[in-house]
Amino acid sequence: MTPTMIFAVSLFTFFSTPGFLISLIWSLKNEGAFKMLSTAAGLDLQKTASHSPEAGKAMKFLLIDFTCQMAGFNLLAVLIIWIPFREGELWAWCALWSYPLMFAWHYFHYAKKTGFSVVQIVYGILSSAALLLTFTQFS
Repeated sequence: MTPTMIFAVSLFTFFSTPGFLISLIWSLKNEGAFKMLSTAAGLDLQKTASHSPEAGKAMKFLLIDFTCQMAGFNLLAVLIIWIPFREGELWAWCALWSYPLMFAWHYFHYAKKTGFSVVQIVYGILSSAALLLTFTQFS
């Protein structure tokens, strides 16, 4: 593998593997998800969920749904990164553009001037750079 491919595979693995593991933990222990998403949203979701039993049930359902989607996305990404992307398949390179798009989407929807919004910009730039640097290695 070339140095740019090593960089890209390492970077995308860094995004996906912890995301997958965190989503599994959060699906069992919702407090972590409440805390992170509260920071990203700019409001206390746990406090909102505690206002009524119905709000609490709805919030728990949405967190479980979110963590399941997060686990599925990250597991699929790891498989794409480590098999077809490493083998130079163009469709895998195209599929990984979902990362810069996802980070941009997060940036526009997260509360501004938080650590989470800044991270989205950095990750978006890094993932775009990794993809642009590896383009010539795909057929």
